[in-house]
Amino acid sequence: MAHDTADIVIVGAGIMGLSIAYQIARRTDHYRIKIVEKAPNVGEGSTGASSSILRNSYSYPDPIKVARDGHTTYKNWAKYTGLEEPRAEFHHTGVLWMMGETREVVQEFHDLMSGLGVKVSVLDPEGVHERFPSLSTCGEHFDLSFEEDHTCEDGEAFLYEEEGAYFDPVSACQDLLEAVRREGVEVRFKSPVVRVRTLGGRIEGVDLADDTQIDAPMVVNAAGPWATRLANMAGLDLGWKLRPIRAQVIYRESPPELMPIPTVVDRSSGIYFRPENRGQQILIGSILEKDEQEEVDPDDFNQNIDRAFRDTKIYGLHHRIPDLPYRGYITGVSGLYTVNADDVYPIIGPTPIEGFVVANGFSGHGFKEASSVGSMIAQWLTGKTIEFDTDADMAFFSIDRKPHALAEKSVLA
Repeated sequence: MAHDTADIVIVGAGIMGLSIAYQIARRTDHYRIKIVEKAPNVGEGSTGASSSILRNSYSYPDPIKVARDGHTTYKNWAKYTGLEEPRAEFHHTGVLWMMGETREVVQEFHDLMSGLGVKVSVLDPEGVHERFPSLSTCGEHFDLSFEEDHTCEDGEAFLYEEEGAYFDPVSACQDLLEAVRREGVEVRFKSPVVRVRTLGGRIEGVDLADDTQIDAPMVVNAAGPWATRLANMAGLDLGWKLRPIRAQVIYRESPPELMPIPTVVDRSSGIYFRPENRGQQILIGSILEKDEQEEVDPDDFNQNIDRAFRDTKIYGLHHRIPDLPYRGYITGVSGLYTVNADDVYPIIGPTPIEGFVVANGFSGHGFKEASSVGSMIAQWLTGKTIEFDTDADMAFFSIDRKPHALAEKSVLA
């Protein structure tokens, strides 16, 4: 059996594990950090199929801060990573919330987000048409079962995140891989963890499938859909229902004359969509809680899209973009969310097992939040605050909190 040592072992080389490693390593060289990843490359779990939308609207201030500060790192990616020529790109689209809400409700969200430093506007239908002529401003529910007649009526008002965007998820992981290695972090691929060793309620290290034993006083669980399995190896019941679920995303050809379109969150038909491939495609996904219920084995699940899902979401897209032709190549992929079924927010920070740290259950929010999650853990561990840190309170996400109250437990939170 090969033997090795580290100060910190991070399990998972998706956007979360890499971000945690980078945020620790960029402020101190005190810790020997090793990342172990079961896949042969970065971002092959949830990150690779992420829609990677950078939006800031949440129900509570601390998640807004986490998203806001994550957004800042992506917008300043070259400076944040220290790479002269990063692979990943920031694609500015704006995010338009078409939720069928009253002007008063929209204004309340505007005031909350604006007060936290997020640049937002309230648009009326004329303002939407002026910026995005191809969009319908209907605010009425669109019945995708076609059992009800539908008459479009303009919504009262729409929240618009002026700096909303999306990012390149796999390229972001490749950039962070280069950055963490530059900072002295060792990354091992094809290295699944088979055992988390503990003694007397504290972490002793991990054993890998190739018989390598790594002694370490701290293990960070950034294993995404495999998070509960890893916690169970350590003998820990997380106390939260973290479920790996199948999340479907559609890609559809888009005529250039319909551009520009923003990233849109559309409650009337239960979809979100954004430009893709520099406007040559539209990416479409679901915002409905009912579409986040198919729990799967993360090692063996259907990675294609269902025909019924495809057809209903495309109908919803046509409702929002009426001039979209009924032709064009459609494809899609199914990835993984790790949904926290208790309140849709992640658990982040230390656990009852000394040295076992969690960053799990992001429910589809994780990509945009990754640098902020790394920042919170690194600040807690080192006591140092540096540029690009978040001021969000990690206690909001602690493992021993009570579930936060939400109107609906969906990806919107």
